[in-house]
Amino acid sequence: MIMNLDQLKDSLVGSVHNDSEFLSHYSADKSYLDPVLPSLVIVPECEADIEYLLAYANANNQPVTVRGGGSGKSGGAIPELNGIVVSFEKMTAISTVDIANRCVVVQPGAILDDIKHAVEEQGLWYPIDPSSSDWCTIGGNVAENAGGANALKYGVTGDYILAVSGFFGNGKPFSFGRKCHKDVAGYDIKSLLIGSEGTLGIITSITLKLIPKPRFSQSFWCSFSSLQAICQFFQTLSVSSYQLSAAECIQPACLAAVASYLDEDISFLNGPALLCRYESDSQEGLDQFRDVLLEQCNVFDASCHMESDDLYWLVRRSISDALGDRYRHKFSEDITVPSGAVKDYLDYIPTLAIKGTVIVCYGHLGDGNIHTNILNESLSEEAWGVAKRSMIDQIMAYAVELGGTLTGEHGIGLTKKDYMDSYFSEYELAILKGVKRVFDPNTILNPSKLF
Repeated sequence: MIMNLDQLKDSLVGSVHNDSEFLSHYSADKSYLDPVLPSLVIVPECEADIEYLLAYANANNQPVTVRGGGSGKSGGAIPELNGIVVSFEKMTAISTVDIANRCVVVQPGAILDDIKHAVEEQGLWYPIDPSSSDWCTIGGNVAENAGGANALKYGVTGDYILAVSGFFGNGKPFSFGRKCHKDVAGYDIKSLLIGSEGTLGIITSITLKLIPKPRFSQSFWCSFSSLQAICQFFQTLSVSSYQLSAAECIQPACLAAVASYLDEDISFLNGPALLCRYESDSQEGLDQFRDVLLEQCNVFDASCHMESDDLYWLVRRSISDALGDRYRHKFSEDITVPSGAVKDYLDYIPTLAIKGTVIVCYGHLGDGNIHTNILNESLSEEAWGVAKRSMIDQIMAYAVELGGTLTGEHGIGLTKKDYMDSYFSEYELAILKGVKRVFDPNTILNPSKLF
């Protein structure tokens, strides 16, 4: 048994770090919460390293937080006090694409865009596309069950996980799933691990399902008089025979922030806007949709641009960072409400802004996952803290009242844990905590998250 740090260092292929300058790089994520300095950062290079570090952590009752790219927005990657951070930056392998079985096996530290490029070179496609795809890791995507703009048509990360393997909190290995696209043998533990935010196990290998890439695709930037008009327009398209692959709502405040953040001319883009994408197996099908879209834009007195796909999505991906750069403080929520309730949500939520603050909503209109940004214009630190909590309380309560959920893709982490008892009953929470104890009996994996 590995009892002390020297034994651990001798056992690992990877590295162990405890100097403060190095540790500081692993103390925070994109949640804008206060950083916490870990006591150790371990950079494993193989599965055996995970087994050894869990033996050490259990023997010494030290909490363990697994880290991918640090792109998370709910505080899930923030270390525990006196805890260990496991960084998968060296476990980035992407296996040869299995064309016959339409899958690829990857390690958790692989950058999402690297995976997407690797499979596209072989004529296949992995459709999940969060805005941070150029630096988030597949392990982090699995931990949060990440979505993105394509979720409207293609679903979320969990819909493309065929198999996972790794270690439970007690150090016991697991392997769930196969290279089969259908598998109902036993309980679906794989799906329980997906979205568990690093609280049940450490995943070391992931088998991803791949699909053919659409042959023709085009994005459209449609500008309207109001967000409410956008909602009505989208509902009209939703009941047609044309299925959008993405539908994003963007406010003028987002464009103003991006205009000063990017070194690009976006003056021709107006808001409120619906950024949508349509795909087809033929140019004729794409042309038919374009005609329908333009006809509906005329009905709604909306303008439409369709010549700058890459720029449209650069603008969309830049909104979060641009808002963070423009305002004194930024706090982001990612509630999700039923599609039929989006208009009510967008109508009401901005009215909750307290003097000296602004609330800006944007994001995944198509599936009701609205990114709600609380922004500090002029409040002091103390006043901001009080105002922020008041607004978040009301946002969460209203989302649940509409039949929605606390989080659509960012996870509970630290930022939303106080609201779990408004979403689950006492008995339901007890079941969730019981699952945690089974998988992680010593409660060492991300113990302060979720509950």
